[in-house]
Amino acid sequence: MSKVVKVEDQVYQELDELRQKGDTFSQVIEDMLKARLKIFELLGIIEGQLKFREWQRRELERLQKQQGG
Repeated sequence: MSKVVKVEDQVYQELDELRQKGDTFSQVIEDMLKARLKIFELLGIIEGQLKFREWQRRELERLQKQQGG
């Protein structure tokens, strides 16, 4: 089943530029949605790494204080 989606001329042009030969606009949009999901997954991983590094830094400082350093 297909639906009609209205987009501004500029958006249409940008989607058309992303479209590979033989691709439909639906495929272009689907690829963009998949890429968006991957970006959010990667941001979650990066955020986790940053929090872990911050925890490591605090733990190192705490241990150094305990040892008098």
